[in-house]
Amino acid sequence: MLGSTLPRSRKLLGVVAAAAFSAIMGLTLTSGAASGAGLAAPSEDTRVLDVQTNAITTNPELLYVPVTPCRIVDTRTYDQRFASLTVRSFYVGGTFGFAPQGGKSGGCGIPTSAKVVSATFTAVDPVADSYGYLRAWAAGTSEPQATLLNYNDDRISIGGQIPLRAGAGTDMTMKNYYGSTDLVIDVNGYYTQQLQAYISTSGTVLDQSGRLVSAVNNSAGTYTLTWDRDVSTCSGQASSDISGYILSVYTSTNVSYVYVDDNAGNASNYWFNVVINC
Repeated sequence: MLGSTLPRSRKLLGVVAAAAFSAIMGLTLTSGAASGAGLAAPSEDTRVLDVQTNAITTNPELLYVPVTPCRIVDTRTYDQRFASLTVRSFYVGGTFGFAPQGGKSGGCGIPTSAKVVSATFTAVDPVADSYGYLRAWAAGTSEPQATLLNYNDDRISIGGQIPLRAGAGTDMTMKNYYGSTDLVIDVNGYYTQQLQAYISTSGTVLDQSGRLVSAVNNSAGTYTLTWDRDVSTCSGQASSDISGYILSVYTSTNVSYVYVDDNAGNASNYWFNVVINC
């Protein structure tokens, strides 16, 4: 891995003219680099001030990442139909636990850091003349009052986005009401937090999306940021909150190097915001 002694160069990726920067505001679900299309789903400003540290924490925007449609649940394969009031929890992210729930062995490429899953839910072979409905929610949280899928004695499918548990264990819980049915779940994408951080002059992390592991001010105008994934094939953009500053971003393995020059072209420490796009 390249160290902090990398030469300063205008050929480094992501050279960006500085722009006025303001604190991170409201949220919008947007498409990641792989999807190529935005999703308009704005939400409210959820910034919270920590009175002990004076740091503003923000529930950051999420990026949508599509995956090839892939099965994670099929209750027909292990003869475990959903009877009335049956509650089950399932794995969605990671690489284990899928075969026992009728899914693809090794999982479907959804990381354990995913916050929301996008999937198709299908009620298969409900009992004749029966009516029922299914609810779904993040494992370890309270059951919602909203219904995900209503079904009768026909096969019925619906697409939906369900939040996932934060931390270890199964990711999603489902409950059936009234009827009896098998269930198939095919995932097609997930939402994850973007790679974003706001860094102070000294390298202190003032705000971030939860993907930054550490930040260090190595020398004048040189910062090393370590992320929770490989960013070597990603592009970076950085901006300062003072007009005229020039910033460069270089990515290698799970590290991004940020270089800051002042108006005169001299290496200079200064606050900056950085976003890594993969």
